[in-house]
This record gives sequence, C-alpha cells and structure tokens, in this order.
Amino acid sequence: MTADVITVLAVVAGIIWLGLMLVSALRNRGGAEEVAPNLKPGIDDQQLETRRLEGGQKAAIAFSAFLAISLPLYFLGENQRQEGFVEEFSDASVERGEHIVDEFACFSCHGPLGAGGSAPFVEPRSGVSVTWAAPSLDDVFYRYDRDEINFWVTYGRGNTPMPAWGLDGGGPMNEQQVVDVVNYLETIQIDQQQVVDETVGITNEQMDRLATAEATVGQAVTEQDQVLDEIEQAPDDIEVIGPLADRAVEILDNAGQGLDTDDDGLSDAAETELSTISSDAVEHFRVLEPIQLDPETPDAELVEEELAAMSTALDRDPILESFLTRIEATLDADEINDESPDTDGDGISDAGEGAISGIFSDASGATVPDELSVINLDPTSPQSVSGEPDARTASGMVGGLETVAINLRVTVENSDRIRPQQEAGLEFLSQAEQAQAWAVDVAGVAEAMDGSEEEAERAVALFNGFCARCHTASFSAGVAFTQEIGSGGFGPALWDGRPLVQFGEAPPEGSEETDLLVDFIVNGSEAQAPYGLNGFGSGRMPAFGAILDQGDIELLARFLRGGNLSGMVEGEAE
Repeated sequence: MTADVITVLAVVAGIIWLGLMLVSALRNRGGAEEVAPNLKPGIDDQQLETRRLEGGQKAAIAFSAFLAISLPLYFLGENQRQEGFVEEFSDASVERGEHIVDEFACFSCHGPLGAGGSAPFVEPRSGVSVTWAAPSLDDVFYRYDRDEINFWVTYGRGNTPMPAWGLDGGGPMNEQQVVDVVNYLETIQIDQQQVVDETVGITNEQMDRLATAEATVGQAVTEQDQVLDEIEQAPDDIEVIGPLADRAVEILDNAGQGLDTDDDGLSDAAETELSTISSDAVEHFRVLEPIQLDPETPDAELVEEELAAMSTALDRDPILESFLTRIEATLDADEINDESPDTDGDGISDAGEGAISGIFSDASGATVPDELSVINLDPTSPQSVSGEPDARTASGMVGGLETVAINLRVTVENSDRIRPQQEAGLEFLSQAEQAQAWAVDVAGVAEAMDGSEEEAERAVALFNGFCARCHTASFSAGVAFTQEIGSGGFGPALWDGRPLVQFGEAPPEGSEETDLLVDFIVNGSEAQAPYGLNGFGSGRMPAFGAILDQGDIELLARFLRGGNLSGMVEGEAE
C-alpha cells in the first residue's frame, strides 16, 4: 500500500465522519425545545455498560485492525518511496547541474554537449596566444571515477585553461553545485562502443598531425609574424577605427530619434549610417577584394593580377602567404591534370576556378578582425539580417567595432611592453621550427620496441591520442609548442627507461604473472594506494581499460618499455 493509497483512505474516512456528523445534526433539528446537555439525565449503568461500551469497543477493535493492516502495508512500500525520493532528488540535481553548465558556459570550451573543443590560452613557455585542445566530457566516466571527476571540477587543472570551479579550489561553486555538475555530466555519457570506435579516428588524426607538422608550424610562425606587423600598423589603424567606433556608439545611443519606417527602434538614418560604418571598418583592414572566377569567361589574366597584388601585400600582411601557396598549388595541379574540363580555355580548369575563387574569398577576410562584419540594415524591414532584429544586429556590430578599437588603443599604449613579448614568441616558434621537437622516427621506435614499423606507428598514434595530453609538455597547445614525446607535463616524463624502473620487465610470454604496466594502464591510479614496484597513486592517472582494447594497451606498454619514444638519436631532430 503506497502513501497515495493511505492518503486516499484517510480522506474517505474523513468524508464519512463529516457525513455522519451532518446526518446527526439534521436529525436533531426541529421538535421540542432542546435541553442543554449538562441538564439532561445521565445514562444509566445498564445502557452505559452494554450498548455504549460495546460500541466503543467495536470502534476500538476496528481502528486497531485498521492500524494493524495499514502500518505493515505502508512499511512494505517504504523502499519504493525511498527509491522514488532518490530518483526525484537525482533528477533535480541533474537539472541544476545542466543549468550550471549552461550558466558557466562549460561547453564553449569542451564542445557541444561535451564532445571536445578548444579554449584560448597563453602558452607559458612562449607567451604566444594559442587555441588549447579541451578534452571531451561525454566519455569522462570511462576514464575517471566520480571522486576523481569531482576533483577536476573543484580544483581545475593548473597551467591549462581549465580553472578551479569549486570553493575549495578558489572557484565560485559550492560543494553541492559541483556534485550537481558531476551528476549532469554522467547523463551525457555516450555509448561505450562509440568511445571504442572513436579510436580509429583519433589515431588517424594523430598520424595526420605528424605528417603535416612542418606546414602547421610554418603557419604558426607566419601568424606570429602577422601579430607583430599588426602591432606596427596599430597607430594607423586606430586613427581610422577609433573615430568610426565613437561615431557608431553615438548613432546607436540616439538611434530612436528620427523617422523609423519599420518601427524597429532604429531610425532610417541610423540604419543607413551604421551599415556604411560597418563596411568602412571592414574595408580598412581588407587588403584584397574577393573575386569570383567565371568558368565561361577567360580569367587567367585576372588571377595573375590578383596574385601579384597578394605578393605585394605580404610585406604588410604575411598571413596571406599560405593563401598564395594554396592558389599556386591549385594552378600547378591544373597543369599536371590537363584532362580537367576548361570551358573558357584560359588554362585554368572549371574546378580550379571554383577552388581559386574560394581561396581568394578566404584571403580577403584573413586580414579583417573576427569581431568586424559588414551589415546591411534595411530601413523598411525590422529583421534585415538572417531574421535577427535589426536592433540586435546593430548592437552586435557596434560592440565588435568597439572591441577592435579598444584592442588597438591598448596595443598602441602598451606597444613597448607588448612588442618584446611577441618578438620572443616569434623567436620561440622559429626555433621550434628548426628543432622539430615533435618529430618521431617510426623506424627508430620500431627498433627500440622490437616490433614492426606498423606497430610502432600505431603505438605512437595511440600515445599521442590518449597519453600525450599529460605526458608530453605543451602537447595540447599545438604542434609548434609540443616538446619531445614523453617529456612530461602534468604527468611524469616517460623517457630514459622510467617505465621499466617503475613497472619492471614484461612477464614472459605465456606466464600467468600480472604485467604491472598493462594493469596500470587498464585501471589507472587509485588515490593513496601503491602501484607498480614503488609508486604511490594520486588518482589522477585515468583508466583506459574501458576505452582501448587489450591489444592496444599491450602495444602501448611495449612502446613505453622500449625507452626511445621518439626513435631519434641525440640531435637527429635538428
């Protein structure tokens, strides 16, 4: 019998009692003059000890029977009620956790629904602003237990963009809020098989990372060179952008004055002038105009002119070099594949013209700050841009323009301090480009781990995909900042035979003896518990037994015991 049933019975009993009282009152209405109760003759002993007494005894027996039956039945439903309360409290906690995650914008770094993303960060060795790879949260319960996840949320992760969120770590959340967040994260975990299947994509991504490392680092050097050039250009830029931003703010503040045809809160004059200001601001930074090649009209001469203009602009905006290289590569590919359709006979295939048009479009926007955009407000329409209210569109444009102006003023006022920092960053990247600390010689790794090159390549990909975030310095900051594989970061360095010292040699093949290193990778570390031969756990080493299959884990163990994780001899990377 549930609490609801008991409640219904109590209500029914109450209604019956009220009904009896009402009937009794109706029976006593009218008739002779009523005698006050205290003046009525008392009940004689015979009546009191028979009918009245028996009535009371019957009522007592009935009530006792009711209690004897209902209380055990109520008790039988207690576990179900308690489970219901637990579920209710859990659902409320999850709902609060979702609200907190949304309020603190956790997924702005960790990706939609925690699938993995990126966060802005200043890499401490170089002082360069980077896009830090933020880990996925939709599979975190396969790597850590609840207490460990609670620790990460509470204390954050030093030397990364992940801040402390709990009060104990110096963050804004109390203990219950942290628990709510962890409870919510548990509800967004993806299927385990999906996590296992993602290994293929992760390993392929890591091999591509190594294959394109030199080009990636070269682009990082170019981008840092662009930062320095923008510092040089800042005084000229602020002369143009500053007045435009001030004027835009003034117009927006007084936008309600004057004729407002579409009744959107912005006068027609304000909409027109703000549109013009947005275009002027973008055009100030735009070095190249986008072009659209027509496959039916010869365009080779136009392409040559634009390439010449792009080459000339490299002195001011080195960021354009990568676009120049891409266009030249497209043209070279066209020369090799001369069977591609070329409708206008200009020597550039139709597909090549489409690709080059896209590259020119990208190049035209590469020199424009991300905060700026061209808006075209229509005084006759309250939602001129993508169905968004014009007032919001205008506010966003003016806010972005203000941000650019503020950044320029800060750069100009602090250029003596900012320039040396950025020059040091460029020097760091240039040295990294030469040192190639990220490089791996697969043949050397294969020799060290006594395996095939295919095994070595997969082992390196597995390590970079699942271990390097902690065990390779600055790995998450990008290739240009990555130190030698296994160099240590949040976790210890793993080179020079350290895994052998900590876990010993692998047991002989066919032995039933536990491989301590494989066991450690499978289960991770347990806080305040020994591991390996002389280790003592912190609980920060994740478990990979639910993510990687046994063969991959054993391959990783062989790789780590090999001792030469990069496969390089000393000085070879340089």
